[in-house]
Amino acid sequence: MNSKDIAKIAGVSRSTVSRVINNYPNVPPETKEKVLKVIKEYNYVPHASARMLRGKRSETIGIVIVDLKRDIHKIYDNVYFGPFTTAVIDFANQLGYKVLVITVYKVKDYKKVREVFYNKTIDGAIFIGIKNDDPDIKDLIEAGFKIAVVDQEIRDDEEDPFNKSIIVNMDNVNGAYEATKYLIGLGHTEIAHITGDMEKLSGFARLEGYKKALKEAGIPFKSRLVVKGDFVEESGYKAAYKLFKKAKPTAIFASNDQMAIGAMQALEEMGYKVPEDVSIIGFDDITISRYLKPALTTMSASLLQMAELAVVNLIKSIEEELGITAKFVVPVKLVERESCKRLNISKEKEDTEYAISMRR
Repeated sequence: MNSKDIAKIAGVSRSTVSRVINNYPNVPPETKEKVLKVIKEYNYVPHASARMLRGKRSETIGIVIVDLKRDIHKIYDNVYFGPFTTAVIDFANQLGYKVLVITVYKVKDYKKVREVFYNKTIDGAIFIGIKNDDPDIKDLIEAGFKIAVVDQEIRDDEEDPFNKSIIVNMDNVNGAYEATKYLIGLGHTEIAHITGDMEKLSGFARLEGYKKALKEAGIPFKSRLVVKGDFVEESGYKAAYKLFKKAKPTAIFASNDQMAIGAMQALEEMGYKVPEDVSIIGFDDITISRYLKPALTTMSASLLQMAELAVVNLIKSIEEELGITAKFVVPVKLVERESCKRLNISKEKEDTEYAISMRR
Protein backbone atom coordinates (compact mmCIF):
# COMPACT_ATOMS: atom_id res chain seq x y z
CA MET A 1 0.00 0.00 0.00
CA ASN A 2 1.25 3.51 -0.85
CA SER A 3 0.10 7.10 -0.33
CA LYS A 4 -1.95 6.93 -3.54
CA ASP A 5 -4.00 4.07 -2.06
CA ILE A 6 -4.45 5.96 1.20
CA ALA A 7 -5.63 9.05 -0.72
CA LYS A 8 -8.18 6.98 -2.66
CA ILE A 9 -9.61 5.33 0.47
CA ALA A 10 -9.79 8.63 2.36
CA GLY A 11 -11.28 10.45 -0.61
CA VAL A 12 -8.59 13.13 -0.75
CA SER A 13 -5.70 14.02 -3.02
CA ARG A 14 -2.27 12.44 -2.71
CA SER A 15 -0.80 15.84 -1.84
CA THR A 16 -3.24 16.12 1.08
CA VAL A 17 -2.00 12.79 2.42
CA SER A 18 1.55 14.12 2.14
CA ARG A 19 0.63 17.30 4.02
CA VAL A 20 -0.98 15.26 6.80
CA ILE A 21 2.06 12.98 7.12
CA ASN A 22 4.37 16.00 7.27
CA ASN A 23 2.08 17.78 9.77
CA TYR A 24 1.53 20.91 7.66
CA PRO A 25 -0.78 23.43 9.36
CA ASN A 26 -2.95 24.16 6.28
CA VAL A 27 -4.98 20.93 6.52
CA PRO A 28 -8.53 21.18 7.94
CA PRO A 29 -8.79 19.24 11.25
CA GLU A 30 -11.59 16.99 9.97
CA THR A 31 -9.54 16.09 6.86
CA LYS A 32 -6.46 15.37 8.94
CA GLU A 33 -8.48 13.17 11.28
CA LYS A 34 -9.96 11.25 8.34
CA VAL A 35 -6.55 10.60 6.73
CA LEU A 36 -4.93 9.56 10.02
CA LYS A 37 -7.80 7.17 10.67
CA VAL A 38 -7.18 5.43 7.34
CA ILE A 39 -3.43 5.33 7.99
CA LYS A 40 -4.04 3.63 11.35
CA GLU A 41 -6.66 1.25 10.01
CA TYR A 42 -4.43 0.00 7.19
CA ASN A 43 -1.23 0.11 9.26
CA TYR A 44 0.38 2.29 6.60
CA VAL A 45 4.04 3.13 7.21
CA PRO A 46 5.22 5.95 4.91
CA HIS A 47 8.77 5.47 3.73
CA ALA A 48 11.03 8.07 5.28
CA SER A 49 12.42 9.37 2.02
CA ALA A 50 14.29 12.63 1.66
CA ARG A 51 11.03 14.31 0.63
CA MET A 52 9.32 13.17 3.84
CA LEU A 53 12.19 14.18 6.08
CA ARG A 54 12.47 17.63 4.56
CA GLY A 55 11.43 20.51 6.78
CA LYS A 56 11.89 21.74 10.31
CA ARG A 57 12.84 19.28 13.03
CA SER A 58 10.79 19.03 16.20
CA GLU A 59 13.95 18.86 18.34
CA THR A 60 12.19 16.17 20.35
CA ILE A 61 13.19 12.55 20.71
CA GLY A 62 11.09 9.75 22.13
CA ILE A 63 11.97 7.15 24.72
CA VAL A 64 9.71 4.16 24.21
CA ILE A 65 9.44 1.86 27.24
CA VAL A 66 8.20 -1.56 26.19
CA ASP A 67 6.80 -3.83 28.91
CA LEU A 68 4.49 -6.33 27.24
CA LYS A 69 4.26 -8.82 30.12
CA ARG A 70 3.32 -6.54 33.01
CA ASP A 71 0.26 -4.97 34.50
CA ILE A 72 0.40 -1.26 33.70
CA HIS A 73 1.24 -0.10 37.23
CA LYS A 74 4.24 -2.44 37.47
CA ILE A 75 6.31 -0.28 35.15
CA TYR A 76 6.56 2.43 37.79
CA ASP A 77 8.17 -0.04 40.19
CA ASN A 78 10.90 -0.94 37.70
CA VAL A 79 14.26 0.16 39.06
CA TYR A 80 15.93 -0.19 35.64
CA PHE A 81 13.60 1.88 33.44
CA GLY A 82 13.44 4.83 35.84
CA PRO A 83 17.16 5.72 36.11
CA PHE A 84 17.70 5.12 32.38
CA THR A 85 14.78 7.36 31.40
CA THR A 86 15.96 10.13 33.74
CA ALA A 87 19.45 9.94 32.25
CA VAL A 88 18.07 10.11 28.69
CA ILE A 89 16.05 13.22 29.56
CA ASP A 90 19.08 14.87 31.17
CA PHE A 91 21.48 14.20 28.28
CA ALA A 92 18.90 15.21 25.67
CA ASN A 93 18.12 18.47 27.49
CA GLN A 94 21.82 19.31 27.58
CA LEU A 95 21.84 19.00 23.78
CA GLY A 96 18.75 21.20 23.40
CA TYR A 97 16.25 18.38 22.83
CA LYS A 98 13.02 17.58 24.63
CA VAL A 99 11.98 14.00 25.41
CA LEU A 100 8.56 12.43 24.91
CA VAL A 101 8.07 9.30 27.04
CA ILE A 102 5.84 6.64 25.47
CA THR A 103 4.81 3.36 27.10
CA VAL A 104 3.94 0.18 25.21
CA TYR A 105 2.05 -2.43 27.25
CA LYS A 106 0.39 -4.25 24.35
CA VAL A 107 1.41 -4.82 20.74
CA LYS A 108 -1.42 -2.55 19.59
CA ASP A 109 0.23 0.32 21.51
CA TYR A 110 2.89 0.49 18.79
CA LYS A 111 0.27 2.39 16.75
CA LYS A 112 0.78 5.46 18.91
CA VAL A 113 4.53 5.14 18.39
CA ARG A 114 4.09 5.05 14.62
CA GLU A 115 1.79 8.04 14.81
CA VAL A 116 4.31 10.31 16.57
CA PHE A 117 6.81 9.39 13.85
CA TYR A 118 4.29 10.01 11.05
CA ASN A 119 3.30 13.46 12.24
CA LYS A 120 6.91 14.37 13.12
CA THR A 121 6.21 14.96 16.79
CA ILE A 122 9.57 13.27 17.33
CA ASP A 123 12.71 13.17 15.19
CA GLY A 124 13.87 9.80 16.48
CA ALA A 125 13.41 7.41 19.39
CA ILE A 126 15.22 5.19 21.88
CA PHE A 127 13.58 1.82 22.64
CA ILE A 128 14.13 0.00 25.93
CA GLY A 129 12.60 -3.20 27.33
CA ILE A 130 12.16 -4.74 23.88
CA LYS A 131 12.24 -8.42 23.05
CA ASN A 132 15.01 -9.44 20.70
CA ASP A 133 14.13 -8.97 17.00
CA ASP A 134 10.92 -7.05 17.72
CA PRO A 135 9.06 -6.97 14.34
CA ASP A 136 7.35 -3.62 15.05
CA ILE A 137 10.70 -1.92 15.57
CA LYS A 138 12.05 -3.61 12.45
CA ASP A 139 9.21 -2.00 10.47
CA LEU A 140 10.09 1.45 11.81
CA ILE A 141 13.77 1.00 10.96
CA GLU A 142 12.97 -0.21 7.45
CA ALA A 143 10.73 2.83 6.99
CA GLY A 144 13.83 4.97 7.46
CA PHE A 145 13.20 6.42 10.92
CA LYS A 146 16.03 7.24 13.32
CA ILE A 147 16.08 4.50 15.94
CA ALA A 148 18.30 3.53 18.89
CA VAL A 149 17.65 0.26 20.72
CA VAL A 150 18.88 -1.06 24.05
CA ASP A 151 19.37 -4.82 24.52
CA GLN A 152 19.35 -6.08 20.95
CA GLU A 153 21.49 -8.85 19.47
CA ILE A 154 24.31 -7.61 17.24
CA ARG A 155 24.80 -9.70 14.10
CA ASP A 156 27.14 -9.63 11.11
CA ASP A 157 24.22 -10.16 8.73
CA GLU A 158 24.05 -7.12 6.44
CA GLU A 159 20.40 -7.86 5.68
CA ASP A 160 19.40 -7.54 9.34
CA PRO A 161 17.28 -4.35 9.64
CA PHE A 162 18.77 -3.64 13.08
CA ASN A 163 22.10 -2.98 11.37
CA LYS A 164 20.48 0.29 10.24
CA SER A 165 19.97 1.39 13.84
CA ILE A 166 22.02 2.37 16.89
CA ILE A 167 22.40 -0.54 19.32
CA VAL A 168 23.56 -0.13 22.93
CA ASN A 169 24.07 -3.24 25.08
CA MET A 170 25.61 -4.27 28.36
CA ASP A 171 28.33 -6.90 28.01
CA ASN A 172 25.85 -9.58 29.03
CA VAL A 173 27.81 -12.71 28.16
CA ASN A 174 31.07 -11.68 29.80
CA GLY A 175 29.26 -10.22 32.80
CA ALA A 176 27.45 -13.50 33.44
CA TYR A 177 30.65 -15.44 32.79
CA GLU A 178 32.54 -13.35 35.37
CA ALA A 179 29.71 -13.67 37.92
CA THR A 180 29.69 -17.46 37.62
CA LYS A 181 33.49 -17.63 37.55
CA TYR A 182 33.58 -15.60 40.78
CA LEU A 183 31.38 -18.18 42.51
CA ILE A 184 33.52 -21.01 41.13
CA GLY A 185 36.58 -19.21 42.52
CA LEU A 186 34.95 -19.32 45.95
CA GLY A 187 34.81 -23.11 45.72
CA HIS A 188 31.21 -23.54 44.53
CA THR A 189 30.32 -26.22 41.99
CA GLU A 190 26.58 -26.56 42.64
CA ILE A 191 25.70 -23.16 41.17
CA ALA A 192 22.11 -22.43 40.21
CA HIS A 193 20.96 -19.82 37.71
CA ILE A 194 17.70 -17.86 37.71
CA THR A 195 17.29 -16.66 34.13
CA GLY A 196 15.78 -13.44 32.90
CA ASP A 197 13.14 -13.15 30.17
CA MET A 198 14.40 -15.52 27.49
CA GLU A 199 12.81 -13.46 24.69
CA LYS A 200 15.30 -10.69 25.49
CA LEU A 201 18.98 -10.57 24.64
CA SER A 202 19.97 -10.05 28.27
CA GLY A 203 18.02 -13.18 29.23
CA PHE A 204 19.57 -15.71 26.87
CA ALA A 205 23.00 -14.03 26.72
CA ARG A 206 23.45 -14.23 30.49
CA LEU A 207 22.51 -17.91 30.43
CA GLU A 208 25.17 -18.35 27.75
CA GLY A 209 27.79 -16.68 29.98
CA TYR A 210 26.81 -18.92 32.90
CA LYS A 211 27.22 -22.04 30.77
CA LYS A 212 30.55 -20.79 29.39
CA ALA A 213 32.05 -20.42 32.88
CA LEU A 214 30.88 -23.87 33.96
CA LYS A 215 32.30 -25.49 30.85
CA GLU A 216 35.65 -23.75 31.23
CA ALA A 217 35.89 -24.98 34.83
CA GLY A 218 34.96 -28.53 33.86
CA ILE A 219 31.71 -28.39 35.85
CA PRO A 220 28.83 -30.28 34.19
CA PHE A 221 25.80 -28.19 33.23
CA LYS A 222 22.72 -29.40 35.12
CA SER A 223 19.33 -28.32 33.80
CA ARG A 224 17.75 -28.88 37.22
CA LEU A 225 19.85 -25.96 38.51
CA VAL A 226 18.38 -23.53 35.98
CA VAL A 227 15.01 -21.94 36.73
CA LYS A 228 13.24 -19.39 34.54
CA GLY A 229 12.49 -15.90 35.81
CA ASP A 230 11.51 -12.71 33.99
CA PHE A 231 13.57 -9.92 35.60
CA VAL A 232 11.06 -8.95 38.32
CA GLU A 233 11.40 -9.57 42.05
CA GLU A 234 8.40 -11.88 42.30
CA SER A 235 9.83 -14.23 39.68
CA GLY A 236 13.08 -14.54 41.64
CA TYR A 237 11.09 -15.34 44.78
CA LYS A 238 9.08 -18.07 43.04
CA ALA A 239 12.15 -19.42 41.24
CA ALA A 240 14.03 -19.94 44.52
CA TYR A 241 11.16 -21.98 45.98
CA LYS A 242 10.93 -24.04 42.79
CA LEU A 243 14.70 -24.56 42.74
CA PHE A 244 15.01 -25.79 46.33
CA LYS A 245 12.23 -28.31 45.87
CA LYS A 246 14.46 -30.27 43.50
CA ALA A 247 18.05 -29.27 44.37
CA LYS A 248 20.25 -27.83 47.10
CA PRO A 249 22.76 -25.52 45.39
CA THR A 250 25.40 -23.75 47.46
CA ALA A 251 25.26 -20.65 45.24
CA ILE A 252 22.85 -18.78 42.94
CA PHE A 253 23.57 -16.45 40.05
CA ALA A 254 20.42 -14.41 39.42
CA SER A 255 20.15 -12.67 36.06
CA ASN A 256 19.39 -9.34 37.73
CA ASP A 257 19.36 -7.77 41.19
CA GLN A 258 15.58 -7.62 41.47
CA MET A 259 15.32 -11.41 41.10
CA ALA A 260 18.26 -11.85 43.49
CA ILE A 261 16.35 -9.82 46.10
CA GLY A 262 13.25 -11.94 45.59
CA ALA A 263 15.34 -15.11 45.93
CA MET A 264 16.94 -13.83 49.15
CA GLN A 265 13.48 -13.32 50.65
CA ALA A 266 12.46 -16.86 49.71
CA LEU A 267 15.68 -18.32 51.12
CA GLU A 268 15.08 -16.56 54.44
CA GLU A 269 11.54 -17.97 54.59
CA MET A 270 12.88 -21.48 53.88
CA GLY A 271 15.38 -21.16 56.74
CA TYR A 272 18.55 -20.63 54.69
CA LYS A 273 21.02 -17.88 55.56
CA VAL A 274 22.85 -15.77 52.98
CA PRO A 275 25.78 -16.21 52.58
CA GLU A 276 26.33 -18.82 55.33
CA ASP A 277 24.18 -21.47 53.62
CA VAL A 278 23.75 -20.06 50.11
CA SER A 279 25.82 -17.45 48.28
CA ILE A 280 23.99 -15.22 45.80
CA ILE A 281 25.12 -12.77 43.13
CA GLY A 282 23.00 -10.47 40.98
CA PHE A 283 23.42 -8.28 37.91
CA ASP A 284 22.81 -4.52 37.30
CA ASP A 285 23.94 -3.01 40.65
CA ILE A 286 20.67 -1.20 41.38
CA THR A 287 20.84 1.32 44.25
CA ILE A 288 19.01 -0.80 46.84
CA SER A 289 21.55 -3.63 46.44
CA ARG A 290 24.16 -1.90 48.57
CA TYR A 291 21.69 -1.36 51.44
CA LEU A 292 20.44 -4.92 51.78
CA LYS A 293 21.42 -7.06 54.76
CA PRO A 294 23.64 -8.69 53.62
CA ALA A 295 24.59 -6.21 50.89
CA LEU A 296 24.29 -7.85 47.46
CA THR A 297 27.34 -8.78 45.41
CA THR A 298 26.54 -7.96 41.79
CA MET A 299 27.77 -7.11 38.30
CA SER A 300 27.64 -3.41 37.46
CA ALA A 301 27.31 -1.60 34.12
CA SER A 302 26.81 2.14 33.76
CA LEU A 303 23.23 3.01 32.79
CA LEU A 304 24.41 6.61 32.49
CA GLN A 305 26.96 5.63 29.86
CA MET A 306 24.38 3.59 27.98
CA ALA A 307 21.90 6.48 28.00
CA GLU A 308 24.55 8.95 26.86
CA LEU A 309 25.67 6.72 23.97
CA ALA A 310 22.08 6.29 22.81
CA VAL A 311 21.17 9.99 23.07
CA VAL A 312 24.34 11.49 21.60
CA ASN A 313 24.44 9.16 18.60
CA LEU A 314 20.70 9.41 17.93
CA ILE A 315 20.81 13.22 17.93
CA LYS A 316 23.93 13.21 15.76
CA SER A 317 22.09 10.98 13.28
CA ILE A 318 19.13 13.39 13.29
CA GLU A 319 21.08 16.63 12.93
CA GLU A 320 23.56 15.40 10.35
CA GLU A 321 20.81 13.49 8.50
CA LEU A 322 22.96 10.37 8.60
CA GLY A 323 21.96 6.75 8.82
CA ILE A 324 24.27 6.02 11.74
CA THR A 325 24.74 2.30 12.32
CA ALA A 326 26.65 2.31 15.60
CA LYS A 327 27.05 -0.69 17.87
CA PHE A 328 28.13 -0.28 21.49
CA VAL A 329 28.81 -2.83 24.23
CA VAL A 330 29.24 -1.27 27.68
CA PRO A 331 31.65 -3.20 29.95
CA VAL A 332 30.49 -4.85 33.18
CA LYS A 333 32.48 -5.10 36.41
CA LEU A 334 32.19 -7.12 39.61
CA VAL A 335 31.08 -5.31 42.78
CA GLU A 336 31.97 -7.46 45.79
CA ARG A 337 29.80 -7.03 48.87
CA GLU A 338 28.55 -9.45 51.53
CA SER A 339 26.22 -11.98 49.88
CA CYS A 340 28.86 -14.48 48.73
CA LYS A 341 31.08 -16.67 50.87
CA ARG A 342 34.02 -18.92 50.18
CA LEU A 343 32.91 -22.52 50.54
CA ASN A 344 34.60 -24.44 53.36
CA ILE A 345 35.72 -27.39 51.28
CA SER A 346 37.04 -29.43 54.17
CA LYS A 347 33.80 -28.97 56.16
CA GLU A 348 31.73 -29.90 53.11
CA LYS A 349 33.86 -33.00 52.67
CA GLU A 350 33.41 -33.95 56.35
CA ASP A 351 29.64 -33.48 56.09
CA THR A 352 29.53 -35.63 52.95
CA GLU A 353 31.62 -38.40 54.52
CA TYR A 354 29.45 -38.31 57.65
CA ALA A 355 26.27 -38.57 55.55
CA ILE A 356 27.73 -41.53 53.65
CA SER A 357 28.71 -43.29 56.88
CA MET A 358 25.21 -42.84 58.26
CA ARG A 359 23.74 -44.57 55.23
CA ARG A 360 25.93 -47.68 55.69
